[in-house]
Amino acid sequence: MKRLDEKGYSLVESIIHLLIFIMLIQFTVLFFYWKAPVENVYQGDLLGEWELFSLELQELLEEVTRVEEVKPTLITFHTQRGKITIHQYDTMLRKVVDGTGHVPLLVNVKSSKFTVKDSELKIAVEMKDGMRKERTFVIGLYQE
Repeated sequence: MKRLDEKGYSLVESIIHLLIFIMLIQFTVLFFYWKAPVENVYQGDLLGEWELFSLELQELLEEVTRVEEVKPTLITFHTQRGKITIHQYDTMLRKVVDGTGHVPLLVNVKSSKFTVKDSELKIAVEMKDGMRKERTFVIGLYQE
């Protein structure tokens, strides 16, 4: 008792599905092969975060009228916007303007050291993952 109008799953259809599945697997493997080096570049060395911090700090230091206080984890200076303090709080470097507002500038900081010599500010930072960053900034002292 055979019926000739039955439609089933043929060998040709299964081979086509298998070929499509194999192509998708290859694209998945290629994606992860490409993703690993890209992820290391952007997350591995914190370059973007450190550079953003450096740019913002250099911009703050352009119009300094006087440096008030320098300690290993703190620097206080005056600009036209008021008294600005950059200091380490817990695991971040943050900016405080006139004693109010706490703006995080750099996070995941284990330790930091501020030193001022002449019109240069040197910052050495050790991140929580052990990476060390160091940069010297020019303090633009303007007379009022």
